[in-house]
Amino acid sequence: MIDRKQQEREFHDNLRQISEDEYVAETRWSPELEDTIRDNPLWVNMKYYAVEKSSRDFVERWWAANVKGVRVLDYCCGNGEDGVKLAQLGAQEVIGIDISPVSVENSAGLAEREGVADRVKHQVADAEETGFDDSSFDVLTEYGSLHHLDLDAAFSEMARVLKPGGSAICQEAVRHNPVIHLYRRLTPKLRTPWEVPHILGRSSVGIAKKYFEKVEIHHFHLLGLLAVPFRRTILFNPLLSFLDACDRVVLSIPGIRWQSWQMVMVLSNPRNKPE
Repeated sequence: MIDRKQQEREFHDNLRQISEDEYVAETRWSPELEDTIRDNPLWVNMKYYAVEKSSRDFVERWWAANVKGVRVLDYCCGNGEDGVKLAQLGAQEVIGIDISPVSVENSAGLAEREGVADRVKHQVADAEETGFDDSSFDVLTEYGSLHHLDLDAAFSEMARVLKPGGSAICQEAVRHNPVIHLYRRLTPKLRTPWEVPHILGRSSVGIAKKYFEKVEIHHFHLLGLLAVPFRRTILFNPLLSFLDACDRVVLSIPGIRWQSWQMVMVLSNPRNKPE
């Protein structure tokens, strides 16, 4: 294993050392989850994920419309909460892969506890060379891992393992907001050496288009970040709803949308597939 991948594996093994008994599949953030992992210094960023509701809702609506009765690859599965949700939404089979053995162990345990282990399986694999046959999956889902990978290698592999007409949905951080990106640069211990220079941006769309005929970009979370300090108060939900509504307007403006914290990419019709 090359040094970069070994570093990523070790980092994510350490990142995923959390209490399985208290980790739940329904949410990426809750006060209880934040408390559970507060002793892990790699998770001090957890508070920001409190504002992900709008992007998560978008992804789950897309899943509900696209995964029923099909085979899904949970690409870089983390602790496996997405695989559980995919099974609950009717996926025929979900295969979760991750370079981190700790993540795979956590994911398998979560699937067992949630009663979906018969349809959700996990294995350690290199996302740039998964080892799956061509055209193995109908749908691929990914969250927050592409900036840990060589983007050409990742998009090429994603397109290869998807069936003709298949599609992928990817949720990723965006690099163009100077304040957010400065914070990333000032917190190197929270990240791998590869990560910050490879956060996705406008140029990443061009790379994706090399491997997929259709690439849709949806931006989320700019003003919504202002709700983070209120996440444990009764003001949080109404404030976040208001700020998300503002973001839907602000992030529709071409000159501003790339200042978002995150984007969701929907990639359809892998190129160079036989009819």
